[in-house]
Amino acid sequence: MNAAQYAYLHTRVSLYAGQLLDFDRLNAMIDRPLDESNQAPDALSSDISASQYAGDLDQNNVTILLKELAVLIRPLSGAPRDLLGYWAHRFELSNLKTIIRGKMANQSQQAIEEQLMDMGAFTSLPIAELLQSDTTAELLRRLEQTPYAEIARQARHLLEHGEVLFALDAALDRRYFAGLAHLGNEIGSASGQLLRAIIGSVIDRVNLVWLLRYRYAYNLPPSQAYYLLIPASQRLTAQQLQQLAQCATFEEVISSLPPPFDKLLAGSRNTTEVTLKLERETWRIAGNALNHSSFNVARALAYMVLRERDLRRLRAIVRGRSMRMDATMIREALGLADTDGKQTAELH
Repeated sequence: MNAAQYAYLHTRVSLYAGQLLDFDRLNAMIDRPLDESNQAPDALSSDISASQYAGDLDQNNVTILLKELAVLIRPLSGAPRDLLGYWAHRFELSNLKTIIRGKMANQSQQAIEEQLMDMGAFTSLPIAELLQSDTTAELLRRLEQTPYAEIARQARHLLEHGEVLFALDAALDRRYFAGLAHLGNEIGSASGQLLRAIIGSVIDRVNLVWLLRYRYAYNLPPSQAYYLLIPASQRLTAQQLQQLAQCATFEEVISSLPPPFDKLLAGSRNTTEVTLKLERETWRIAGNALNHSSFNVARALAYMVLRERDLRRLRAIVRGRSMRMDATMIREALGLADTDGKQTAELH
C-alpha cells in the first residue's frame, strides 16, 4: 500500500490524535469540582458525550476503542488489516477466559454471559455455542472451528495433562502475544520497524513482569517461569530472560538488567512499579511513532495504544471521584504524582 492509499488513515489518525490527553487537560479533569464529575468525558473528547460514558466503564472503554478501530481499519487490507484486527482479539480473549472459567466452575450460562464484553462488529467467538457446551472439553472442540483454533488446541492439551487454570490462562496470553509479534513481523519497510518497536516494548514488559510474578509471587522454579514467557522479544532476548529467571530475588533481577532496562527500572521496589515504568516506555515509543512518522499503519496502532491509556486514566478518575478520593490520591494512583503528592513533570 503506497502513501496515497494511506491518506485516509493518516488523516483520520491525525484527527483522533487531537483528543489525546495532555498534562493540563488531565489535571483539569482531576481538579474539577465533584458536582461536575459527570462532565469529565467531555473534557476527554469532543466526540464522546457524557451519556455514552456511563454505567459499565470497562464496557464503555472497549466500545469506544473498537468503534475507533473500526474506522481506522476501514481503508486497510492484507497484513496491516490483519494486525489491527488481531489487536482487538485481546478483549475477546478476556471473554474466552471468562467462559472457560465459568464452565470449569459450573456457573450458569446467564451468570457467565453477564460477565462478557460486547465486542460488536469485532465478535468472532460463537458465544451462544460455547455457552451451550456441556463440558470444557466440548467448549474447546467448538473453539477449534474459530480463529482461536491454535489457542484451543493448546488449551485442550493442557487440560488433558491436568494443568491448573493458572497455566491455561498463561498459555492463552502467551499464544496471543506470540501471534501479535508474528503479524508485526509480516509487515516490512519503515512502518514494520515502528510496529516492531511498539509491539516489542509491550512483549518485553509482559515478559519481564510475568517473570517477576512467576518467580517471586508464585515461587515457580526458573525453568518453569521461563517456559511460560512469550517466545518473542525485542530488547530483552531469550538468553537474557533465561539468565534473569535464575536470579534468587526480585532485587537481584533489577540489579542484573541489561541496558536500557537497568536505567528504566533503577530503584523499582515491586512489580507494580516495574509495570508502570515499562508502560510509560511503551507510551513513549508509541508517542514517537505517532508524532514523528506519517502514512503508515504503525501510527494507527500507536494511537490505539495511547487512546487505551487515556481511557484507562479516565476510568480511574471517574471511579476515584465517585469514591470521593482526594485529587492527590487520584494522581498517585495514576502515577502522576509521587508519594509526597508532588506532580511529575513528564506525562507519558
